[in-house]
Amino acid sequence: MFEIKNIVFTNYKSDEKQAFLKAFVRFFNYLFPLRLKFLNESFVALKDSKPTGLITFDKDSKSFSRFKITKLILEDEAIFTASRLVKYVTTRYRAMGAQSFYVVFDETRSDLAGIFKDELNFRNCGSEYLYKISNIQEKNATKCSFFLKPYKKEEGRTVCNFYNENINSYNRVLFSREIYQFSNGFEKFVFYNEKQDKILGYFEIATKNNIDFYINFSIDAAYNIYIIDAIKFIYLKLKQKYKKFNLYIKVKDYFMNSKEILTILKENNFEFVSKSHIFAKDYLREIKDMSLFKNTKIIFNDPTTA
Repeated sequence: MFEIKNIVFTNYKSDEKQAFLKAFVRFFNYLFPLRLKFLNESFVALKDSKPTGLITFDKDSKSFSRFKITKLILEDEAIFTASRLVKYVTTRYRAMGAQSFYVVFDETRSDLAGIFKDELNFRNCGSEYLYKISNIQEKNATKCSFFLKPYKKEEGRTVCNFYNENINSYNRVLFSREIYQFSNGFEKFVFYNEKQDKILGYFEIATKNNIDFYINFSIDAAYNIYIIDAIKFIYLKLKQKYKKFNLYIKVKDYFMNSKEILTILKENNFEFVSKSHIFAKDYLREIKDMSLFKNTKIIFNDPTTA
């Protein structure tokens, strides 16, 4: 007998040690509607009461409608189990109001590409490049030609418009943000022009463990070169708070100036870590398109932030 259950109703032991209190909190998270969920959710595939797979969905920057698959563990009958798990959760979430789902995985994982593209009809809609900031010298870092200002809540609409305008038009429906998503609990900075009347860059410092930090950003194409000063500024800020940390920067090619940013990072000898594919399924887009016609063992775990 094959069945799928929320992890709170199973004895599945993942790599996370679930204490009683954590399990209790996750149970309440399970009861909440999609908009109010405050934790990610994991679902376990069971065959004759034996776990054969696990999948975890997380809100993308606190989005109410866009979710990221951050973990996929498959023991046996990989393709069958993966297909059933993804379809089960996406169907469940769609009924609760979700509109789009995506997954990011290393480009070397052709097995995952086959599952999401061939079996689940996800589309390849971009790539994500990860670089580690490992060669910053503090003497040089203090020579930044500008400083970033802390993000203020009242700037939400302006920052949101700036962020979305820098996404390629054909990817804007999937990856654009709403104003409320900028209140996601991460430290954020804004880069203005000299007159302080125009935003030129937005930088978000995301972390799950206060050790590994990831720079998510959007910057005006005319000011690409300032990305290095922004990195130095952020590095110094983290240095003031933490004795030990790792700093990374994500370059997402659905932003219009991603190629130029990648060139700058390479020229400055930042350490390339990985290139990942982004596969997505946008049900809102599929509905619009339809209206035109009507009138082996795989372990996947994304360590970065959603």
